[in-house]
Amino acid sequence: MEKLVQIIQTLPFQERAYTDRNDQRQTFASRGFVLSDGVDNFYAEMQGDYARSMKDFQPDPSIIHGVQMQISCRNFQDKDGNTRYTNEIRITKMS
Repeated sequence: MEKLVQIIQTLPFQERAYTDRNDQRQTFASRGFVLSDGVDNFYAEMQGDYARSMKDFQPDPSIIHGVQMQISCRNFQDKDGNTRYTNEIRITKMS
């Protein structure tokens, strides 16, 4: 999906260590943004190498930016056994 958005808030670049399914130490990199398309505000983030390459990027909140995003939905069981849903928006390109 592509959208024209205004950046409401830029969150700092983060790296977090984790252990993958093969018991190997890995690092997860991300940088989050609160965006507006003029109707809705939403949270989206860059991940991995793209987040690393854009960690020093300082977007101008006064201009409209073009973003390409991947949106996915996942379901999970909460602590009471109820099925819940969450959306994840990943930025794959920002200009």
